[in-house]
Amino acid sequence: MKAVRLISLIARVALIVTMVLGLVFWIAQMFVWSGLLALLAQRDFTSIHEGFGTIGVLGLLILGTVAVFTKGSRLLGAGSMIYAFLVPAFGLTQTLILVDALHWVIQAAHLLVGIGAMVLVLRIEKRYQQHLKLAY
Repeated sequence: MKAVRLISLIARVALIVTMVLGLVFWIAQMFVWSGLLALLAQRDFTSIHEGFGTIGVLGLLILGTVAVFTKGSRLLGAGSMIYAFLVPAFGLTQTLILVDALHWVIQAAHLLVGIGAMVLVLRIEKRYQQHLKLAY
């Protein structure tokens, strides 16, 4: 149980950091803050954003695997494992979709997909805790 809680915590923190970094970049682009954008480019911002996202998605994948082997959570686990593969696929290809004035729609969808990953991580942890309470 402590391992599931720890993995959930690490995944949620990583996904929150990823979301904050993405929002900073998005806001800097919206308001054309060239100084902030230049600073982010110097710091290899995209790689940091992707790194934290990868940690969060790996946590979701691990928790999904645990849920698949937990009675009563198999469907949630399988769905979260599929979702864990869709999140980075969408994140890495989002720059190629609607590249002009409507790209903000893709960015908003990317934000919602990330929030969905956080919700799944929390839901798996709560379901696992309920399973343990029923088992004892």
